[in-house]
Order: sequence, then structure tokens, then C-alpha cells
Amino acid sequence: MSPFTISAAALSLSAVALLVCAPLAAAQDNAGDNVVRTATDAFGLRVGTESIGLYDAGNVRGFSPDSAGNVRLEGLYISQQGSLSDRVVEATSIRVGLNTVGLLFPAPSGIADLSLRKPAETGADLVLGIDPRTSPYMQLDTGYVAADGRFSLAAGVAAHPDQNGAFGGDQRFWSAGFVPRWQVSDAVVLTGFADWDRMKDGEVVPSYLPDGPTLPPRIDRDVDHSLAWADWAYEVENQGIILDAGLAEGLVARAGLFRSVQRLPYDAFALLSVNPARQGEMLHVLLPATRYAALSGEASLAYQWLSDRVGHTVSVVGRGLSKNSRKGGEVEIVFGDWPMDRPPAARRPAIAFDQPQDRDRVRQYTVGLAYNLSWDGRLDLGAGVQKADYSKTTRPGAGGGARGSSAPWLYNAVAAWRFDNGLVTYASYSRGLEESGSAPIIAVNRNTVLPAVQTTQRELGLRLGVGPLTLTSSAFDVRRPYDGMDADGVYGFLGSVRHRGVEASLSGEPVPGLSLVLGAVLLDPVVSGPDVRNGVIGRRPVGQTRLQWQGSVDYAPDFLDGLSVDMTVDHRARTTARGDNLADAPAYTLVDLGLRREIMVWDREIGLRAQVQNLFDAYGLHVEGDGEYEPLSGRAWRVAATVRF
Repeated sequence: MSPFTISAAALSLSAVALLVCAPLAAAQDNAGDNVVRTATDAFGLRVGTESIGLYDAGNVRGFSPDSAGNVRLEGLYISQQGSLSDRVVEATSIRVGLNTVGLLFPAPSGIADLSLRKPAETGADLVLGIDPRTSPYMQLDTGYVAADGRFSLAAGVAAHPDQNGAFGGDQRFWSAGFVPRWQVSDAVVLTGFADWDRMKDGEVVPSYLPDGPTLPPRIDRDVDHSLAWADWAYEVENQGIILDAGLAEGLVARAGLFRSVQRLPYDAFALLSVNPARQGEMLHVLLPATRYAALSGEASLAYQWLSDRVGHTVSVVGRGLSKNSRKGGEVEIVFGDWPMDRPPAARRPAIAFDQPQDRDRVRQYTVGLAYNLSWDGRLDLGAGVQKADYSKTTRPGAGGGARGSSAPWLYNAVAAWRFDNGLVTYASYSRGLEESGSAPIIAVNRNTVLPAVQTTQRELGLRLGVGPLTLTSSAFDVRRPYDGMDADGVYGFLGSVRHRGVEASLSGEPVPGLSLVLGAVLLDPVVSGPDVRNGVIGRRPVGQTRLQWQGSVDYAPDFLDGLSVDMTVDHRARTTARGDNLADAPAYTLVDLGLRREIMVWDREIGLRAQVQNLFDAYGLHVEGDGEYEPLSGRAWRVAATVRF
């Protein structure tokens, strides 16, 4: 064991000792930093670097809001080409089921709603920590609030000088951003943001592709298959401005305009084909500089009025997207006899990026009209209609070109009823136009962006109080075209897919000091179409599981003297791994255990946090694509101290 490993382990033990034994002068649990105490349901919440819930921006009911273009910023439509950093984003919440009642035009595949930072007072938080695999980092987030409260500014920087990956592949990155808010008048508020995120020297770690319809041999987590010259980097910029204005009594306007750019000065992918004898062959794909840019936004005008006990709202909404990309021109490098059980030694061959790149352009505009009715605090009705205009132009580097367009009508409707005993029931229908993502590395037409498709969702649900807890449950049916690889390795639409299921959340504080968030989703995903009937592909879509559940608790009773203990148990049943349904990734259960404490040192508030991830070192496989796997990270620890000024 190296001296650094010994010192790092000693540091983690010292941090835990400080958490448990430090004297408490005056401390309060900061619920805003505690994701378990902040969450109101189990459907997905991310606060800072921690998250809980069944879903996230990459997976809601088996689909990806991020890939589908269903990301909202403060409730407004935004197309992220590179994600906004935590320097400007306070939290990300997943909006599904009853959480979408009242939203303008809810999306069938769920919504990932980002909220911007808003300081409550002038001050600063300095975080010094060590992430898994001894990765040090620093974050400084500041806030300023004017004396009259009309202007505020949140600003921050973060640096990760040596972020170590689970299987090799270290990287270095930093981020910076700020969010100014100006209350121009009692009725007008302007909010802006600017965000920069940079990463370099990110060594690419391979995915594993077994030879045939089998799982890959057990992967040694201690073997680093990354190469220093096969790396990637990115530069992300996001800027935007939001206007909220009360124009007259009952008349409200909202507008947001956002610019998002991601540049990759160099990029790489890696795929390791392996056989049961633990012999491998490595494919590296190196790419020249690529660029993705989007200008997106939304504007709405809503008029509200009250008639007896009935409230009415009529909204006119416009959304727009202009997106351009320059990509492709990659070079493939194939290595034979790649060792699976020891680090490889391979020099970078001489290569030249001399192939022309592809250029894609997407234009999408939507105009909609929505009506909402609220009666006597019992009944909520909503309906909306949109007219979309979508076009995509592709110009391959090899020449030629193609253009596709569609102009569908989109609809949504919802009804919710509140009973005297607190029970709330609802039913909804929505039809949307959503992005489809791009072809994976193993496809013949890798990186090809598929056109937008129409998606529909029907659901029924309820919410009721169960003593001190709240139960929320939904039954849903989501349908859209199914994308995957055909027998020739070409990625495209192969039929249609239906995700029918039931989800449930139970959350609250059953006893003083104990916060509980439980959730489960039972899913029945089915593919249909000619390729299924002809036996080319199976009935189960790749990457889907029938059962997932998660339980999170945070316990902070008075007798623990300001110390809180938290635990999350996350279970995922076996996952369909191949398009022909001949292999499944096995089920796994992950357990995370953490401690948190707020202490006062020299009249300075300090928050201490320690966590062990994958406590029992469970082994499992993520399904990255058709027959493509990535192993789960092993046991790891993280510690952090937050000093508040």
C-alpha cells in the first residue's frame, strides 16, 4: 500500500471521528443540503452532488427526458447541448404524475425541471472534499442580497484537479457561473445566468462487448484499460435570461431565451470485445473537434380571472429551437490480443483526421393554447393544443444531403379531484414531439441523430395521506417508435415500444427526526412491429428492467446531539441486454451509508459529510447498448467539509 493510500484512509477515518465526536456548540440541520429531507416524493431529486429517487434526467419510466428534449429551466423550455453546472443550478426535480398538474404542455416522457440558485442572504459556502478514489475538489459558492431585497447575485467556482474514475480514466475539470436577479419593479423580475464548464485529459474507459449472446467474463475492477493518448475534452457554455412580468390585473407574461454550446476539442470512444477465455480485442474511435450549439426559448402570456368559485386561466405559448452540429470524421484503431487481466501497453499510431465532417441542422417551432380551470379547491381541469413545425437537414461530409420535416398537432388534457378525506385522484393524456437521440458507437451509422418522433402517454393516479406519510401512485402507458440496431448493424426505427407500468412513492416523517422516502416502479416494456414478428429482434427493449425500488432514510433525533445518519438501498431487477433478448444483465442491490453533522467552531458554522457508496461492494453490470456493458463501481468513500461565512 502506498503512503498516499494510507494517508487518504487515515483522513477518511479522521473525518468520521470528527463527525461523531466533535462537540456541538450550536447547530441546526440544513435541510436544503439534505436531499432525503428535502424530497417530497421518490420520483427523483438532485440537490448539489447528491440525488435520490427512482428517476433522473436520463431515465423516467424507461425513457430519457434529457435525450427527448424534455428539460425545463424554471419551468421554461431549454435545449442543453452541455449540462448546466451546479454553480448555477440549485436542484433538479423530476416532474411526473400529479407533479405535472398545472404545467403548460406536460411531456409524455416526463420532465426534468432545473431551478437556478437564489441566495436567501449575503454569505458564502466553501466546500473542501475528497470524492471517491481519492479525488480532491474545492467549491466556493457565494451570495449577495441587496439591503432593499431588489437585487441578488449567486456566483461560484469549482475545481477538480484530479478526478479519478472507477476503472481508470482520470480527468481534470473546473466550472464557474453566476445568477443575477433584479426586481425592476413590484411586477417585473429579470433573471440572468452565465455558466462555463471545462474538462480536459479525460481518459476514455471501454465498454465491454461479449462474443455472442453471453455476459462478459467477470471484470477486474483494479485493471485500468484506459490509455493516456485515447482521451477526450469538452468546453461547455450556457447563458440565458428570464423575464417575469405582471402586465395588468390577471395578465402575466413569462419569457426565456437560452444559448447552449458544447465544443469537444478532441474526443474518443473505446469498445473491448471479449470472449469466455478472457481474450479481448480493443477498438478505439478517435474524433476531431466537434461542436454542438442551440438557441432555444419560450414565451407565454397568461390571463387569469375568477368567476364565483371558479378560477380560469388561458395561456398562449410559443417555443422555439435552432440547433446546429458539426461532427464525424472519426478514425478507427483496432488492436488485437488485448489483455483483459492487466493494463495494456499500446502506443498511439500516426493518424490524420482528413475526412470531411457531417453537419446537421434542426429547427423546431411550437405554438400552443392552454386552458385551466380550478373549482372550489376540489376540481382541476386542464387542456392544451399545440401546432409543431419540425425540420431537420443533414449534410454528410461525403456529399449529398437530406431534409425531413413534420408538422403534427399535439394535445394534452388532465383532470384532478380532491376529496374531503384528503384523497386526490387524477387522469391525464398527452401527446408530444420528442427527440430520439443518436446511434451508438457499435452501430454502422454511429452518431447519426434520429428525427423527432410523436410520443403518447395515458395515466391514472392518486395521492393520499397515510398517517404522517404521503402515498402517491400512478398507472401509466407510454408509447413511441422504437429505435435500435437491425441485423445489419444499422441504427434506426425498428417498430414501436409500449411502456406500461405502476409506480408508487411513500414519503414523510413517521416519527420525529426520521425522514423516509420509499419508491418502486413495476414496468412491462414491450416492442412490436414486423422485426419482432419475423424474429429479428425480441419483445423486450434493450436496457429495460421490470422492477426497480429504492428506499432512503435520514435519522436525526435530538439525543444524537446534531448528528444525522442516512442510508439508501437501491435495487434493480435483471435488465434486457440484447435486442434479440438472448441475454440479461443480472439484478443487483446497492447500499450507501452516510453521516452528516453541523458544528460551530470559533463562531463559524461548519457542515461535515461522510459517505460510503456501494457499502457491500456489490458487483453488477450496466447495459450501455445492444450487447454492450459497463461494470458497476465498487465500494468507495467520500468526505467533505462546508464552511459557511
